[in-house]
Amino acid sequence: MTIASSADFVKNLLQGVSHDQKEIQELASMFIRREYPRNAFLLNAGQIWDKVFYLHQGIVRLFYVDEQGREFNKGFFGEGQLVWPVAPRARREESLFSMATLENAAISGCRFADLQAWLRQRGYWERFALPFAELFAEQKFLREYEFLLKSATERFREFRAEYPALASRIPDYHIASYLGITNVSLSRIKSRLKNSQPG
Repeated sequence: MTIASSADFVKNLLQGVSHDQKEIQELASMFIRREYPRNAFLLNAGQIWDKVFYLHQGIVRLFYVDEQGREFNKGFFGEGQLVWPVAPRARREESLFSMATLENAAISGCRFADLQAWLRQRGYWERFALPFAELFAEQKFLREYEFLLKSATERFREFRAEYPALASRIPDYHIASYLGITNVSLSRIKSRLKNSQPG
């Protein structure tokens, strides 16, 4: 566990907000970098999501677990992405889902309250949060649309387009869960798409 002294990731975090080197170094000092093994939990259902995570390496998934212990993937994040409780409800109430690594991962984290306070004190909070809020709303709208109106094959194509750098690294059974189909159904879809390709 080390202080995230390298400020490169903070430049991405503050893109469009600040380019002041002192502020970048100051914010970087708030983050702790840790190495996580595969299947390590960053958040358990029932906990309050009070952390911000920046992924240097690896993949993280968000998922629900039903009463029978079945898992349903909600989303995936990869290198260069910031994962934080965008919806205010997620910061106040017990989480309905869990978050865990899919691969060995290197992740910098800090308390959400500390990051928000730092951004608010400098008048950066709205400029920082708005793009995430807009993306969050857009993704929820598109996911609902895909489940209601698109076939499983179309949803798989959309998945590959949405996660081009991660699709080949995420196990098929996790992809199938995200798409709302069985692993067998996904295998059939992949086989049909492969056979339909020219040459």
